[in-house]
Amino acid sequence: MVIRVLPNIGGLLYEMGLKLIPLIIMGLLTLASFWFLEKNIVDEQAQPPRVKNHKPDYIFTNARLTVVNPDGTTKYRLLGKEFKHYEDDASIDIVQPRLRLFDPKNPPLTVTANNAHVTGDLDIIELFINADISRPAQLNSSGRVINPLLHLQSNYLKFFINDDKMKTHLPIRIQRGDSIMTASQGATYDNVNQATSMFGNVQGFIAPGDTSKNIAQ
Repeated sequence: MVIRVLPNIGGLLYEMGLKLIPLIIMGLLTLASFWFLEKNIVDEQAQPPRVKNHKPDYIFTNARLTVVNPDGTTKYRLLGKEFKHYEDDASIDIVQPRLRLFDPKNPPLTVTANNAHVTGDLDIIELFINADISRPAQLNSSGRVINPLLHLQSNYLKFFINDDKMKTHLPIRIQRGDSIMTASQGATYDNVNQATSMFGNVQGFIAPGDTSKNIAQ
């Protein structure tokens, strides 16, 4: 007599199902991850680039900005009660600025104003309201004045740092040594050549010893 034992089909299917469940779960997770990644990539590509607005992205209080020359020496140092950096053009607005410009050949210029605006490349500085520029006299070893005192006052001044020049279209008062001049329609000043051009109604006097090429009408 031959006795055959039939396999338990239900049990085999159950065991196979248990073994397949992890594979099925992993497959579903893989598909879900792929779908999620694909959806995000499509959404990011579909979005237009964000337009930067002229609004502050950083605000600093009682800050200091130091700009250096390629050789590491200080070009100028700018302090202020408040700095606002704008995201679109990287320009900076400053409340109560105090600027020091350093030139190895001349005494440093000290500049103050109520407000200032610095361009994004840091090479042009505009000063607004009560702009005041002063530079002490430069003396030689024997105490003789070789570069007289300089003092400029106006409600607007625009500095071109790289060119070492300044200009304004508003009334200005310039004192150089004992010479004092005023102009109703502004002036330009070239610190490299120590030359000044004044416009409009120009008044004042040139002290003995000062040359006309330094203060010109």
